[in-house]
Amino acid sequence: MEILGQARGFRGSPIRDVLVESIDYAFEQNSPENRVYSFLSKFRLGDFDGELRIIGFGKAARGMYKGAKKFFGEKISRAGVILPLAEGEKFEPPFLQGNHPLLGKESIESSKKILELLRGLTKDDFVIVLISGGGSSLFEVLRDGVELSRYNETVNCLMRNGANITELNAVRYLYSKTKGGGLLEFAHPARVLGLIVSDVPGDKEETVASGPTSRPPERQVIENVIAKYGRICTLPNDIKGSRRSSYGAENYVVLRNSDFVKSIVQRVEHHGLRGIDVGSGIEGDTENVARFLVGRMRSEYRKTNGPVTVVGGGETFTKRIGNGKGGRNLELALRVLLLMDKNEEFTFGSIGTDGMDGSSNAMGAIVDDETLRILDRELILDSLSRSESLRPLIISQDVLFTGPTGTNVSDIFVGYYAGTG
Repeated sequence: MEILGQARGFRGSPIRDVLVESIDYAFEQNSPENRVYSFLSKFRLGDFDGELRIIGFGKAARGMYKGAKKFFGEKISRAGVILPLAEGEKFEPPFLQGNHPLLGKESIESSKKILELLRGLTKDDFVIVLISGGGSSLFEVLRDGVELSRYNETVNCLMRNGANITELNAVRYLYSKTKGGGLLEFAHPARVLGLIVSDVPGDKEETVASGPTSRPPERQVIENVIAKYGRICTLPNDIKGSRRSSYGAENYVVLRNSDFVKSIVQRVEHHGLRGIDVGSGIEGDTENVARFLVGRMRSEYRKTNGPVTVVGGGETFTKRIGNGKGGRNLELALRVLLLMDKNEEFTFGSIGTDGMDGSSNAMGAIVDDETLRILDRELILDSLSRSESLRPLIISQDVLFTGPTGTNVSDIFVGYYAGTG
């Protein structure tokens, strides 16, 4: 499966080509379709006398449904799966169209159809919920009295001000009937199995797509978010409406960021490079994450005085300044450049596994010491000051344009370092 390898306008080099092929290998080995099918093949489902209904939502939902369909076949009684709108894409049953990154009318209408699909369930029925990143805006039933425009203004405000995923979900929950375990109210009394492709550090089931089959955010988390962003984003002061579902589900994460990281390490070692897994819980603003990753590249090199490739994953955040085009992965790549010297031999890539980085329409970028010879430091600093991380990296032919990948396990960071020349 070639995803990065098909990118156009991307500058090649021996090391860059190895990293691209290794990341593509990870996509092939960890497809949502294969992971769901493999899980169901090993999971003890037990007998059920009623209907099997499958619902899903998220960037990986198409592949996840294919895996479930491959396993269950004609046993599926009803199905509905919400996917992000894509230009020119046809939506045929069971697929429904939704909006991302902000909630829209298509998501609302498709979510109503999902709830209709859940009507009439009995204790003998079985519901499988396929959950992946992006589901927060693709599947939503707002609380009574909540206006769509007001909801989106609030979410947009939080994003602009650097709220992390936990903070975003805490606020989303306050406005929703389905998040934080709320979906279980609509699926009762059927048995519910949630299969999750995780796009969040820590792989917490309550965080992916705002935890529709899990549990609500802790009250203290909600109160902290209101205290932090309440005045800036006009958040509600009253959280009495928050509730914890009295129903439960069996939830399993079938694919996560660490699976990608391990596959990439395995593949770079196949190519004869030394690979180091630096973990999948990397979080923070792009400036601090850049410092951490560059520090690890240099320190791992010093251990053997030989080339090394560090591989990690997680999710960075950045405040948007101005109306420039860019994203956190492109910005991270630029910030790594600012920390490197021109006499250092390195290659660094930061990619969003869903294929979309912020407002850039790019997956991310892979930069190297040649980039430092192409881009002026002042140009990089100016671009960062306006959140315009896309333009300079197009100039240096470092941007990866792939389009949606059909999966979403957050971001991957790959850094090759071979010391000073």
